[in-house]
Amino acid sequence: MIKENKDFFLYVLGIVVAIFALLILLDIAVPGLTSSEECGILGFRCFFDKLIHGEKTYDNPPEMSIDTSKNYKAVFKTNYGDFEIDLYERNAPVAVNNFVFLVNEDYYDGVKFHRLAKGLLIQAGDRNTLDSNLDNDGLGGPGYTFEDEINWDSMNFSNAKIQQLENLGYSTNSEVESLHLEQKSIALANDGPNTNGSQFFIVTASSDDKAVKGLEGRHTVFGIVISGWEVILNIENIEVDDPSSNFPRPLEDIIINDIEIKVS
Repeated sequence: MIKENKDFFLYVLGIVVAIFALLILLDIAVPGLTSSEECGILGFRCFFDKLIHGEKTYDNPPEMSIDTSKNYKAVFKTNYGDFEIDLYERNAPVAVNNFVFLVNEDYYDGVKFHRLAKGLLIQAGDRNTLDSNLDNDGLGGPGYTFEDEINWDSMNFSNAKIQQLENLGYSTNSEVESLHLEQKSIALANDGPNTNGSQFFIVTASSDDKAVKGLEGRHTVFGIVISGWEVILNIENIEVDDPSSNFPRPLEDIIINDIEIKVS
């Protein structure tokens, strides 16, 4: 009797394992067959994507470790080509320190550009883009936020502009000398005042564009593209799902394979 029960238990267990393995195979190997959701009916595809790439979240912003007397640059290596950023370590030391920290943590490796607002900007920096679930792209961060570094006085804002920004909850930072948001600028994306994390955008519009002027004073500018501009323009021109949306998603994967920090 004991042997018969054991054999029956092993038989049932074998069936359960086989069904479970089949569901995993269908979820991972045949996207869309078991479910219309990007992660599959049980979410295995997204689970294994994150397992492979690893979770990277931190309790607090990094301690200041850059030397602002030196010059920092960042070389982005993407599947569409390379481009280089000159970082503003003196004008936005906290932002640059944070960016350098995340690069050294390999935080951006494999991350995709998830927003292409043609004629305005391209945006990346969210590790949620590592998996197959598009629904949370643009919502991720490193687990912490940090303050803005924007000095309105150094940008000669009008009283009307300052009042508008104050009404939105933003404030000026007299400890830094900010540079204008312009074409080729790289700036921190945020969800309101002092909500900076890992996401950033690169401005493709002209410097005097009305939308660029509207964003100025709300986003910390921490660098500018100094080479590979044609790569940025090629990325911007990739077809998107809904050009009329505020968050148009590219229909092709634009992947940051690696970022190299150069110090001189």
